[in-house]
Amino acid sequence: MKKILIYITLGSLFMLITAVSCKKEGNPAPPSIKLIAGEGYTESSAIVAVGGKLRFGITASGPDANITNFVVKKIMPDGTSKVVLDSGLNSTRFTVNETFYQSIEPEVAWTFQVMDKNRQFATASLTIFKDPNSVWGGIQEYPSITMGFQNSTTHGQFLIPSTGKTYFSDSASLNQGIIDIITYYYVDETPSPTFSSAGETGGGIVEYYPAIGQWTLKNFTKYDISVDSDPIPADAFDACHNDSLLILSYDDVWGKRKFKWANPGTIIPFLTSSGKKGLINVLTVENDPAGWITFSMKIQQ
Repeated sequence: MKKILIYITLGSLFMLITAVSCKKEGNPAPPSIKLIAGEGYTESSAIVAVGGKLRFGITASGPDANITNFVVKKIMPDGTSKVVLDSGLNSTRFTVNETFYQSIEPEVAWTFQVMDKNRQFATASLTIFKDPNSVWGGIQEYPSITMGFQNSTTHGQFLIPSTGKTYFSDSASLNQGIIDIITYYYVDETPSPTFSSAGETGGGIVEYYPAIGQWTLKNFTKYDISVDSDPIPADAFDACHNDSLLILSYDDVWGKRKFKWANPGTIIPFLTSSGKKGLINVLTVENDPAGWITFSMKIQQ
């Protein structure tokens, strides 16, 4: 009789362990995500002027499966949405700081979503309001700037946008903390005049300017490539004398590490690492590694 009870007890225990195991395998825990609060981070219900900085801290983890996707969206009051960041990854957990800038929408629900390998989701959100007293800001206008490509000996390849001054590589290293724009002539099957910055990674800028590899400060400027299919009218650029067009033209989801095929007539929105938005209007190009590019530029003060 005791043996029978032992077998029954062991059998029940085995069934319980099996059930728990199956339950865990069949119902893995979803990921988690939360926003970091505190000094330096934008809080929910904050009222921010147009062009103002929005800084969010996000931490997420996947207890049963790695996180494979991170998406940031803006949800408008009418329910429409806009993706401003869509990043793939493969990590059990991560913590990041993301910086965006207040646009003209009166109210936006910012949502931060992660998905794990099991296609389970977690979302955090907050709402930001536009300051109704916002006014458009001033800009600096440069009618003509000429920058050289990598083999040029007549025009500098490194630009400080706030002053409109260009430098060659040796002098640029002394000003690396304020160098935001660098030009080179991309050489491959489809060569092109290119705008970039010292913070470009994986794109070969050190191949053109080896000294950048020794820089301790590498500003990263992003260029909005969407203008290839949705160009900015030249008359709008000419008529712009405040930062309204600069703010409205730049879309962070299209911001890339460089802008290739910067041909005459192209107007390029950009965002510097310090948060200044600007527009480059390409005027003329000498297509050669020893050539140059001339453009007009407008940038926030």
